[in-house]
Order: sequence, then structure tokens, then C-alpha cells
Amino acid sequence: MAKCAAVAMSGGVDSSVAAGLLRREGYDVIGITLRLWEEEPSCRVENNVHACCSLDSVDDAKTVANILGIPHYTLDFRDMFRRDVIDYFVDLYARGETPNPCIACNKFIKFGLLWEQARQFGADFLATGHYARVVYDEKRQLYTLRRGDDLHKDQTYVLYQLTQDILPHLLFPMAHIEKARARELAKQWKLPVFNKPESQDICFIPDNDYKGFLERVSPDIFKAGDFVDIRGKVVGRHKGIAAYTVGQRRGLGIGGPGGPYYVIALDKVHNRVVVGGERDLFSTRVRAKSATWVEETPTESFRAYGKIRYAAKEAACRVYPDGDGLEAEFDEPQRAVTAGQALVLYDGDRVLGGGVII
Repeated sequence: MAKCAAVAMSGGVDSSVAAGLLRREGYDVIGITLRLWEEEPSCRVENNVHACCSLDSVDDAKTVANILGIPHYTLDFRDMFRRDVIDYFVDLYARGETPNPCIACNKFIKFGLLWEQARQFGADFLATGHYARVVYDEKRQLYTLRRGDDLHKDQTYVLYQLTQDILPHLLFPMAHIEKARARELAKQWKLPVFNKPESQDICFIPDNDYKGFLERVSPDIFKAGDFVDIRGKVVGRHKGIAAYTVGQRRGLGIGGPGGPYYVIALDKVHNRVVVGGERDLFSTRVRAKSATWVEETPTESFRAYGKIRYAAKEAACRVYPDGDGLEAEFDEPQRAVTAGQALVLYDGDRVLGGGVII
């Protein structure tokens, strides 16, 4: 009897091809699409393809499922998504941090609630269109999380919270597929999403205007205060700390004799934005809380490569586990370490774990 794989179908090309690949491999495939947020009436249309509206994504996923000949279900997770992702996103900005909502969504929604629902449907596995690999280590008898073949699409940074509890039940069919090949397969299978644009980084902010989003859902979040330099001298007025992020240069509206100012830190307690020169952005020590370990929980310091944001390059460091948290000492200073982002640790192509930068 064929194993059943529930595929999280977003309506995009990656998850659509993932479903097709599993169908071709002989799995009993079911597609599940989640409604996660209320649609904005101003949703943009690009190349005649709706790239952001959840209802259109549901329609796209249903169409793909019909072509592939698999059953499809739509689940309404809007309340849970607002609680665990959107409210988290707004709360961290209010606290002077810069969150990555995809990480929260993966933890609580896709690999939490969705997996629970998939099991109720009788699924043996949950599959997604992420570019990553799960490999069983026979010698150590545990599962490892590794990069996929297409390093340009590597998504392991947002998956570092996957642990031994769920890894045995996950399938990443895109592990050995490059993005160009995925589009070729979708076109070959006559899937209408073959040329669909890449999805937005923040799915619930289709126009990518996070400040406008925050103003709509939490207008009180923007409280004017002082710009201060690293010595505490007031150098201007800001529009609210939620409007800024560490490393930001443009849009500050202030200048100084020493060259352009950059945001160095956000002081929520005193409602101040600390600014300085570019050299002040660099630091070697990074602390993180809520540590999660993919394989085994380390008890002693170890060498690894750390990544301080999704778009950052990994850099050599020594890691010091500390109970629920960790600290990394980088060999070379890192630019614009930002509270709320994740510090993710690698050993080659293996993801070791990580935590939330504080």
C-alpha cells in the first residue's frame, strides 16, 4: 500500500511541482492549501497572475490538484495565523526588534498545526516546496537537515527549528531540483503556475510596505522620539522606533559632520534610535535566546558557521551554548546584527540549530 503524503500547496510553482514529483514517485498524494490572512482589496496583479491574494492562491492550487489528479482541501487557519504570526510580527516591531515572520509561520503553522491536520487526514508524511533535504544518519541514528542542491534557493535558514520529532515525517521533493528545472517540469505537466512570479517575502504584506501595514493594524506603535548618537547626544527626532531597523541609512532625515548616520540600535525603554557611523555597526559577539537544536543539544562550545539573517553569508564562529540560549563569537565582525532576526548555525551543509538574536 502506497504511503500517503500531504503536500502544503501554496499555489506557487515550487509546491505544485513538489506534489507532481511525489505523485510520479508513487505516493498517495493529497494537497492542502491554507487560508492565512484577509485579502487586501488593492492586491496587485503581475503578468496576469495574482501573486499575493490568498483566495487566488487557493484557486491556483485547486487547479493544479485537478490536473495532477489528486484530492485537494482548503483549511481556514486565519485566526491561528493572526495570533502566532501577525501579532508576533507587530509585537516585535513594537519592542524595537525586526522579526522574520516566515520562521514563526513554519514553526507554528506549517510544521505545527498543518502537520496535526495532515495526520488526521491519514497522511504518513508532510511535504512542502522548500529547497532543503532531510537525510538519515545511520551511524548516529538521527535525522539531519541539510541544504538542497540549488544553493541560490536554499531555505534552511527559516527551517532551523525543525527537530527530531518531526524530521522523520517530512519530505522535501525539491531537494535535488533547481528552480529553472522546476519551471520546466511545471510547463511540461501543463500546470498554469509554471510562470508565476516568486512570492513576496512577507505574504500578508503584498505591497512590501511594512510601515504602512503597521500603521493600519497598530497605529499607536509609532511614537516620536529622539535620535541620539552613540554618546547619547540628541541629533534629531524620529517618527517611532518601529519605522527603523539596524543598519538603515536612508530615510533618517538627519546628517552630521562625521559622514552619514546609520541606525546602530533601537532603545525601546527610552524610545530612542541610536545612530552612528558605519564602523559602529560591526560586532563580533552575538547573543540569542530560545535556542533550538536540530540533532543533539550541545553541552560544550564548538566551532560552526553562523548566519545572522536570511540574506547574510555564513561566517566562522565559536558557539557557547547557555541553557535556553547561546552566544557566538565570530572570527570577523558582523555588520548590523539585528535583534529579532535568527542566528542559524551550520556545519557544512548541515543545519545545527539556532536562536533568536537579542
